[in-house]
Amino acid sequence: MAELKGHWSLPFAPLADAFAANFDAGQEIGGAICVYHRGKKVVDIWAGLKDKNIEDPWREDSIVPVFSVTKALAALCFLILANRKKFDYEKPVAHYWPDFALAGKGEITCRQLLEHRAGLYAVDKPLHLSDFGDNYSKVYNALIMQRPLFIPGSNQGYGAQVWGAYAAELFRQVAHESIGQFFAREVAKKLGIDCHIGLKEEYDTRVATLYPVSVVDRLVALVPDMIMGETTEGRIGRAFISGNNSIEQAYMNPSAGPKSVEIFNEPWVRRLELPWVNGVANARSLATLMNVFALGGKLGKVQFAGAELMRQLTKENPLRYDLVLQKPLGWNLGFLKEERWLYSPNVEAFGHSGMGGSLALADPKAKLSFGYVCNKMDYKIRPDKTLRLCRALYECVN
Repeated sequence: MAELKGHWSLPFAPLADAFAANFDAGQEIGGAICVYHRGKKVVDIWAGLKDKNIEDPWREDSIVPVFSVTKALAALCFLILANRKKFDYEKPVAHYWPDFALAGKGEITCRQLLEHRAGLYAVDKPLHLSDFGDNYSKVYNALIMQRPLFIPGSNQGYGAQVWGAYAAELFRQVAHESIGQFFAREVAKKLGIDCHIGLKEEYDTRVATLYPVSVVDRLVALVPDMIMGETTEGRIGRAFISGNNSIEQAYMNPSAGPKSVEIFNEPWVRRLELPWVNGVANARSLATLMNVFALGGKLGKVQFAGAELMRQLTKENPLRYDLVLQKPLGWNLGFLKEERWLYSPNVEAFGHSGMGGSLALADPKAKLSFGYVCNKMDYKIRPDKTLRLCRALYECVN
Protein backbone atom coordinates (compact mmCIF):
# COMPACT_ATOMS: atom_id res chain seq x y z
CA MET A 1 0.00 0.00 0.00
CA ALA A 2 1.34 3.42 -0.97
CA GLU A 3 2.49 5.59 1.93
CA LEU A 4 0.54 8.83 1.89
CA LYS A 5 1.91 11.96 3.51
CA GLY A 6 0.00 15.06 4.49
CA HIS A 7 -3.53 15.15 5.88
CA TRP A 8 -7.16 14.66 4.93
CA SER A 9 -10.49 15.09 6.67
CA LEU A 10 -12.25 11.83 7.55
CA PRO A 11 -15.13 12.28 5.06
CA PHE A 12 -12.52 12.44 2.29
CA ALA A 13 -10.84 9.14 3.18
CA PRO A 14 -12.25 7.48 0.01
CA LEU A 15 -10.34 10.02 -2.09
CA ALA A 16 -7.13 9.27 -0.21
CA ASP A 17 -7.78 5.57 -0.76
CA ALA A 18 -8.29 6.13 -4.51
CA PHE A 19 -5.02 8.08 -4.67
CA ALA A 20 -3.18 5.26 -2.91
CA ALA A 21 -4.83 2.70 -5.21
CA ASN A 22 -3.42 4.49 -8.27
CA PHE A 23 0.07 3.97 -6.87
CA ASP A 24 -0.61 0.34 -6.00
CA ALA A 25 -1.85 -0.24 -9.56
CA GLY A 26 1.42 1.11 -10.97
CA GLN A 27 -0.25 4.17 -12.47
CA GLU A 28 1.80 6.67 -10.47
CA ILE A 29 5.44 7.33 -9.64
CA GLY A 30 4.94 10.53 -7.66
CA GLY A 31 2.11 13.00 -7.25
CA ALA A 32 -0.12 15.06 -5.02
CA ILE A 33 -3.77 16.03 -4.60
CA CYS A 34 -5.42 18.89 -2.74
CA VAL A 35 -9.08 19.78 -2.15
CA TYR A 36 -10.94 22.77 -0.77
CA HIS A 37 -14.58 22.35 0.21
CA ARG A 38 -16.69 25.33 1.24
CA GLY A 39 -13.53 27.35 1.61
CA LYS A 40 -11.75 24.91 3.90
CA LYS A 41 -8.75 22.81 2.87
CA VAL A 42 -9.87 19.24 3.51
CA VAL A 43 -7.23 17.24 1.60
CA ASP A 44 -3.52 17.95 1.10
CA ILE A 45 -1.57 14.76 0.42
CA TRP A 46 1.38 13.55 -1.60
CA ALA A 47 3.18 10.27 -2.18
CA GLY A 48 5.76 8.42 -4.22
CA LEU A 49 8.98 9.58 -5.82
CA LYS A 50 10.08 12.88 -7.26
CA ASP A 51 12.96 11.11 -8.99
CA LYS A 52 12.85 7.31 -9.12
CA ASN A 53 16.44 7.00 -10.39
CA ILE A 54 17.83 8.22 -7.08
CA GLU A 55 14.83 7.21 -4.92
CA ASP A 56 14.19 10.89 -4.11
CA PRO A 57 10.77 11.13 -2.40
CA TRP A 58 8.00 13.51 -3.40
CA ARG A 59 7.96 16.23 -0.76
CA GLU A 60 5.47 18.76 0.52
CA ASP A 61 7.06 21.47 -1.63
CA SER A 62 7.69 19.40 -4.79
CA ILE A 63 6.48 20.98 -8.03
CA VAL A 64 6.06 19.56 -11.53
CA PRO A 65 5.14 20.68 -15.07
CA VAL A 66 1.36 20.57 -15.50
CA PHE A 67 1.20 20.84 -19.31
CA SER A 68 -2.20 22.09 -20.56
CA VAL A 69 -3.40 23.03 -17.10
CA THR A 70 -1.24 26.05 -17.97
CA LYS A 71 -4.01 27.13 -20.37
CA ALA A 72 -6.27 27.75 -17.37
CA LEU A 73 -3.59 29.98 -15.84
CA ALA A 74 -3.40 31.95 -19.10
CA ALA A 75 -7.20 32.17 -19.35
CA LEU A 76 -7.26 33.48 -15.78
CA CYS A 77 -4.96 36.36 -16.70
CA PHE A 78 -7.34 37.47 -19.45
CA LEU A 79 -10.28 37.09 -17.07
CA ILE A 80 -8.67 39.40 -14.52
CA LEU A 81 -8.10 42.03 -17.22
CA ALA A 82 -11.73 41.68 -18.33
CA ASN A 83 -12.92 42.04 -14.74
CA ARG A 84 -10.91 45.30 -14.55
CA LYS A 85 -12.51 46.49 -17.83
CA LYS A 86 -9.14 46.40 -19.63
CA PHE A 87 -10.08 43.59 -22.01
CA ASP A 88 -13.24 42.75 -23.95
CA TYR A 89 -13.84 39.21 -25.22
CA GLU A 90 -16.23 40.44 -27.91
CA LYS A 91 -13.79 42.78 -29.62
CA PRO A 92 -11.78 41.60 -32.61
CA VAL A 93 -8.29 40.39 -31.72
CA ALA A 94 -7.04 42.93 -34.26
CA HIS A 95 -8.44 45.74 -32.10
CA TYR A 96 -5.61 45.02 -29.66
CA TRP A 97 -3.14 43.44 -32.10
CA PRO A 98 -3.41 45.05 -35.57
CA ASP A 99 -1.01 42.63 -37.32
CA PHE A 100 -3.31 39.75 -36.39
CA ALA A 101 -5.75 40.90 -39.09
CA LEU A 102 -3.44 39.64 -41.85
CA ALA A 103 -4.37 36.52 -43.85
CA GLY A 104 -8.12 36.87 -43.36
CA LYS A 105 -8.22 37.07 -39.56
CA GLY A 106 -9.59 40.62 -39.17
CA GLU A 107 -13.04 39.60 -37.88
CA ILE A 108 -11.96 36.94 -35.39
CA THR A 109 -13.00 37.92 -31.87
CA CYS A 110 -11.02 37.41 -28.69
CA ARG A 111 -13.70 35.02 -27.48
CA GLN A 112 -13.43 32.89 -30.62
CA LEU A 113 -9.65 32.74 -30.28
CA LEU A 114 -9.67 31.83 -26.58
CA GLU A 115 -12.52 29.34 -26.99
CA HIS A 116 -10.76 27.43 -29.81
CA ARG A 117 -13.31 28.50 -32.46
CA ALA A 118 -11.10 30.76 -34.60
CA GLY A 119 -9.81 28.04 -36.94
CA LEU A 120 -6.29 28.62 -35.63
CA TYR A 121 -5.57 25.23 -34.09
CA ALA A 122 -2.35 24.77 -36.07
CA VAL A 123 0.20 26.82 -38.00
CA ASP A 124 1.74 25.81 -41.32
CA LYS A 125 5.24 27.17 -40.69
CA PRO A 126 7.40 24.65 -38.77
CA LEU A 127 8.46 25.94 -35.37
CA HIS A 128 10.56 24.58 -32.51
CA LEU A 129 10.17 25.31 -28.82
CA SER A 130 13.58 26.96 -28.87
CA ASP A 131 12.23 29.60 -31.30
CA PHE A 132 10.24 31.07 -28.43
CA GLY A 133 13.50 31.89 -26.71
CA ASP A 134 15.91 32.83 -29.48
CA ASN A 135 13.92 33.47 -32.67
CA TYR A 136 10.63 35.03 -31.66
CA SER A 137 10.33 37.01 -34.89
CA LYS A 138 9.93 33.65 -36.67
CA VAL A 139 7.11 32.73 -34.27
CA TYR A 140 5.44 36.12 -34.65
CA ASN A 141 5.46 35.96 -38.43
CA ALA A 142 4.09 32.42 -38.40
CA LEU A 143 1.19 33.56 -36.22
CA ILE A 144 0.19 36.64 -38.20
CA MET A 145 0.55 34.99 -41.63
CA GLN A 146 -1.50 31.90 -40.77
CA ARG A 147 -4.90 31.62 -42.44
CA PRO A 148 -7.81 30.12 -40.46
CA LEU A 149 -8.28 26.40 -41.14
CA PHE A 150 -12.06 26.77 -41.02
CA ILE A 151 -14.47 29.72 -41.15
CA PRO A 152 -14.10 31.37 -37.72
CA GLY A 153 -17.05 30.55 -35.47
CA SER A 154 -18.26 27.67 -37.66
CA ASN A 155 -16.43 24.87 -35.87
CA GLN A 156 -14.12 24.02 -32.99
CA GLY A 157 -10.51 22.83 -33.06
CA TYR A 158 -8.39 22.56 -29.94
CA GLY A 159 -5.16 24.51 -30.34
CA ALA A 160 -3.15 22.04 -28.30
CA GLN A 161 0.00 24.12 -28.77
CA VAL A 162 -0.45 27.20 -30.92
CA TRP A 163 -3.40 28.48 -28.84
CA GLY A 164 -0.88 29.49 -26.19
CA ALA A 165 1.36 31.25 -28.69
CA TYR A 166 -1.57 33.37 -29.88
CA ALA A 167 -2.75 33.96 -26.32
CA ALA A 168 0.72 35.04 -25.19
CA GLU A 169 1.07 37.64 -27.95
CA LEU A 170 -2.49 38.92 -27.54
CA PHE A 171 -1.93 39.35 -23.81
CA ARG A 172 1.32 41.21 -24.46
CA GLN A 173 -0.48 43.56 -26.84
CA VAL A 174 -3.25 44.24 -24.31
CA ALA A 175 -1.29 44.47 -21.06
CA HIS A 176 2.17 45.51 -22.33
CA GLU A 177 3.79 42.76 -20.27
CA SER A 178 3.99 38.99 -20.50
CA ILE A 179 1.46 36.55 -19.09
CA GLY A 180 4.16 35.07 -16.87
CA GLN A 181 5.02 38.44 -15.33
CA PHE A 182 1.37 39.32 -14.80
CA PHE A 183 0.51 35.91 -13.33
CA ALA A 184 3.44 36.02 -10.90
CA ARG A 185 2.42 39.42 -9.55
CA GLU A 186 -1.38 39.37 -9.72
CA VAL A 187 -2.09 35.73 -8.91
CA ALA A 188 0.81 33.74 -7.45
CA LYS A 189 2.10 36.48 -5.14
CA LYS A 190 -1.34 37.59 -3.95
CA LEU A 191 -2.47 34.03 -3.19
CA GLY A 192 0.94 32.90 -1.90
CA ILE A 193 1.01 29.91 -4.23
CA ASP A 194 3.86 27.93 -5.77
CA CYS A 195 2.75 28.22 -9.39
CA HIS A 196 4.80 29.59 -12.28
CA ILE A 197 4.73 30.32 -16.01
CA GLY A 198 8.44 30.61 -16.66
CA LEU A 199 10.38 29.04 -13.79
CA LYS A 200 13.35 30.74 -12.13
CA GLU A 201 16.54 28.76 -11.52
CA GLU A 202 16.12 28.88 -7.74
CA TYR A 203 13.17 26.46 -7.98
CA ASP A 204 14.89 23.79 -10.10
CA THR A 205 15.83 21.47 -7.25
CA ARG A 206 12.17 21.08 -6.29
CA VAL A 207 10.95 20.06 -9.76
CA ALA A 208 9.92 16.43 -10.13
CA THR A 209 11.26 14.39 -13.04
CA LEU A 210 8.73 13.50 -15.74
CA TYR A 211 8.44 9.91 -16.94
CA PRO A 212 6.82 9.53 -20.38
CA VAL A 213 5.06 6.42 -21.64
CA SER A 214 7.48 4.26 -23.62
CA VAL A 215 6.92 3.93 -27.36
CA VAL A 216 6.29 0.20 -26.98
CA ASP A 217 3.72 0.63 -24.20
CA ARG A 218 2.00 3.40 -26.15
CA LEU A 219 1.74 1.26 -29.28
CA VAL A 220 0.51 -1.80 -27.38
CA ALA A 221 -2.24 0.33 -25.85
CA LEU A 222 -3.14 2.36 -28.93
CA VAL A 223 -3.09 -0.11 -31.81
CA PRO A 224 -6.24 -2.03 -30.75
CA ASP A 225 -8.07 1.28 -30.22
CA MET A 226 -6.94 2.58 -33.60
CA ILE A 227 -8.12 -0.56 -35.36
CA MET A 228 -11.56 -0.90 -33.84
CA GLY A 229 -11.93 1.13 -30.65
CA GLU A 230 -14.48 3.93 -30.41
CA THR A 231 -12.27 5.87 -28.02
CA THR A 232 -10.84 9.37 -28.16
CA GLU A 233 -7.34 7.92 -28.51
CA GLY A 234 -8.43 5.58 -31.29
CA ARG A 235 -10.10 8.37 -33.26
CA ILE A 236 -7.07 10.65 -32.91
CA GLY A 237 -4.75 7.82 -33.98
CA ARG A 238 -6.86 7.11 -37.06
CA ALA A 239 -6.85 10.82 -37.94
CA PHE A 240 -3.04 10.82 -37.72
CA ILE A 241 -2.52 7.81 -39.98
CA SER A 242 -5.18 8.97 -42.44
CA GLY A 243 -2.92 11.88 -43.35
CA ASN A 244 -4.82 14.66 -41.57
CA ASN A 245 -1.89 17.09 -41.53
CA SER A 246 -3.62 19.84 -39.59
CA ILE A 247 -4.36 17.55 -36.64
CA GLU A 248 -0.75 16.35 -36.67
CA GLN A 249 0.43 19.97 -36.71
CA ALA A 250 -1.89 20.83 -33.83
CA TYR A 251 -0.06 18.37 -31.61
CA MET A 252 3.46 18.42 -33.09
CA ASN A 253 4.10 22.05 -34.08
CA PRO A 254 5.93 23.71 -32.35
CA SER A 255 8.17 20.66 -32.20
CA ALA A 256 9.93 19.48 -29.08
CA GLY A 257 12.33 17.45 -31.21
CA PRO A 258 13.24 13.79 -30.66
CA LYS A 259 13.14 14.13 -26.88
CA SER A 260 9.40 14.91 -26.94
CA VAL A 261 7.96 15.02 -23.38
CA GLU A 262 11.37 14.54 -21.79
CA ILE A 263 12.48 17.94 -23.04
CA PHE A 264 10.35 19.41 -20.24
CA ASN A 265 12.85 17.94 -17.79
CA GLU A 266 15.40 20.41 -19.14
CA PRO A 267 15.74 23.74 -17.24
CA TRP A 268 16.00 25.89 -20.39
CA VAL A 269 12.48 24.86 -21.41
CA ARG A 270 11.10 25.72 -17.99
CA ARG A 271 12.68 29.19 -18.24
CA LEU A 272 10.53 30.02 -21.27
CA GLU A 273 7.02 31.35 -20.95
CA LEU A 274 4.92 28.85 -22.89
CA PRO A 275 1.43 29.57 -21.58
CA TRP A 276 -0.08 26.43 -23.04
CA VAL A 277 2.31 23.80 -21.71
CA ASN A 278 5.11 24.68 -19.27
CA GLY A 279 3.37 25.91 -16.16
CA VAL A 280 4.99 24.39 -13.06
CA ALA A 281 2.97 23.93 -9.88
CA ASN A 282 1.91 21.66 -7.06
CA ALA A 283 -1.60 20.42 -6.32
CA ARG A 284 -1.97 22.77 -3.37
CA SER A 285 -1.43 25.80 -5.59
CA LEU A 286 -3.93 24.65 -8.20
CA ALA A 287 -6.60 23.92 -5.59
CA THR A 288 -5.97 27.25 -3.84
CA LEU A 289 -6.31 29.14 -7.11
CA MET A 290 -9.49 27.30 -8.15
CA ASN A 291 -10.95 27.81 -4.66
CA VAL A 292 -11.38 31.50 -5.51
CA PHE A 293 -13.73 30.42 -8.31
CA ALA A 294 -15.44 27.84 -6.09
CA LEU A 295 -16.35 30.66 -3.73
CA GLY A 296 -17.80 32.88 -6.46
CA GLY A 297 -14.76 34.59 -7.98
CA LYS A 298 -13.60 36.58 -4.96
CA LEU A 299 -11.67 35.66 -1.81
CA GLY A 300 -10.61 38.43 0.54
CA LYS A 301 -8.85 41.12 -1.48
CA VAL A 302 -8.33 38.79 -4.46
CA GLN A 303 -10.98 39.02 -7.15
CA PHE A 304 -10.85 37.05 -10.38
CA ALA A 305 -14.36 37.68 -11.66
CA GLY A 306 -17.59 39.51 -10.88
CA ALA A 307 -21.09 38.08 -11.12
CA GLU A 308 -21.45 38.40 -14.92
CA LEU A 309 -18.10 36.79 -15.70
CA MET A 310 -18.83 33.99 -13.24
CA ARG A 311 -22.16 33.45 -14.99
CA GLN A 312 -20.33 33.07 -18.30
CA LEU A 313 -17.82 30.66 -16.78
CA THR A 314 -20.39 28.41 -15.14
CA LYS A 315 -23.13 28.40 -17.79
CA GLU A 316 -23.81 25.21 -19.68
CA ASN A 317 -22.85 25.40 -23.33
CA PRO A 318 -23.76 22.85 -25.99
CA LEU A 319 -20.57 20.81 -26.24
CA ARG A 320 -19.12 20.84 -29.76
CA TYR A 321 -17.39 17.90 -31.41
CA ASP A 322 -13.77 19.02 -31.51
CA LEU A 323 -11.80 18.46 -34.72
CA VAL A 324 -8.53 17.90 -32.85
CA LEU A 325 -9.56 16.10 -29.68
CA GLN A 326 -12.12 14.02 -31.61
CA LYS A 327 -14.75 14.26 -28.87
CA PRO A 328 -17.43 16.70 -27.66
CA LEU A 329 -16.34 19.37 -25.23
CA GLY A 330 -16.16 23.14 -24.95
CA TRP A 331 -14.49 26.16 -23.43
CA ASN A 332 -15.96 29.11 -21.58
CA LEU A 333 -13.60 32.11 -21.82
CA GLY A 334 -10.65 29.73 -22.28
CA PHE A 335 -11.53 27.37 -19.41
CA LEU A 336 -12.38 23.76 -20.22
CA LYS A 337 -15.98 22.56 -19.95
CA GLU A 338 -16.02 18.77 -20.09
CA GLU A 339 -18.83 16.33 -20.60
CA ARG A 340 -21.01 16.06 -17.53
CA TRP A 341 -19.95 13.24 -15.18
CA LEU A 342 -16.47 12.97 -16.68
CA TYR A 343 -14.81 15.17 -14.08
CA SER A 344 -17.91 16.49 -12.33
CA PRO A 345 -21.65 15.79 -12.24
CA ASN A 346 -22.29 19.55 -12.21
CA VAL A 347 -22.39 21.52 -15.46
CA GLU A 348 -21.18 24.59 -13.57
CA ALA A 349 -17.72 23.05 -13.08
CA PHE A 350 -14.76 24.20 -15.18
CA GLY A 351 -10.96 24.23 -15.18
CA HIS A 352 -8.41 22.47 -17.36
CA SER A 353 -6.62 19.14 -17.58
CA GLY A 354 -3.08 18.46 -18.73
CA MET A 355 -1.16 15.72 -20.52
CA GLY A 356 -0.37 12.87 -18.19
CA GLY A 357 -3.42 13.43 -16.02
CA SER A 358 -2.93 16.66 -14.06
CA LEU A 359 -6.10 18.63 -13.35
CA ALA A 360 -7.28 21.95 -11.92
CA LEU A 361 -11.04 21.99 -11.31
CA ALA A 362 -13.49 24.46 -9.78
CA ASP A 363 -17.11 23.61 -8.99
CA PRO A 364 -18.93 26.71 -7.71
CA LYS A 365 -22.18 24.76 -7.28
CA ALA A 366 -20.56 22.34 -4.83
CA LYS A 367 -18.15 25.03 -3.51
CA LEU A 368 -15.38 22.62 -4.36
CA SER A 369 -11.91 22.95 -5.84
CA PHE A 370 -9.47 20.19 -6.77
CA GLY A 371 -5.82 20.13 -7.78
CA TYR A 372 -3.95 17.03 -8.93
CA VAL A 373 -0.39 16.73 -10.28
CA CYS A 374 1.76 13.75 -11.25
CA ASN A 375 5.04 12.88 -12.94
CA LYS A 376 4.12 9.59 -14.65
CA MET A 377 2.63 10.30 -18.06
CA ASP A 378 -0.31 8.41 -19.52
CA TYR A 379 -1.18 7.65 -23.13
CA LYS A 380 -4.85 8.57 -22.65
CA ILE A 381 -6.27 12.06 -23.17
CA ARG A 382 -8.31 11.62 -19.99
CA PRO A 383 -6.43 9.00 -17.92
CA ASP A 384 -8.28 6.44 -15.82
CA LYS A 385 -6.29 7.44 -12.74
CA THR A 386 -7.62 11.01 -12.94
CA LEU A 387 -11.20 9.91 -13.49
CA ARG A 388 -10.93 7.54 -10.52
CA LEU A 389 -9.91 10.46 -8.32
CA CYS A 390 -12.78 12.61 -9.57
CA ARG A 391 -15.34 9.88 -8.92
CA ALA A 392 -14.00 9.38 -5.41
CA LEU A 393 -13.98 13.14 -4.78
CA TYR A 394 -17.70 13.48 -5.52
CA GLU A 395 -18.51 10.35 -3.53
CA CYS A 396 -16.94 12.11 -0.56
CA VAL A 397 -18.87 15.33 -1.14
CA ASN A 398 -22.19 13.62 -1.71
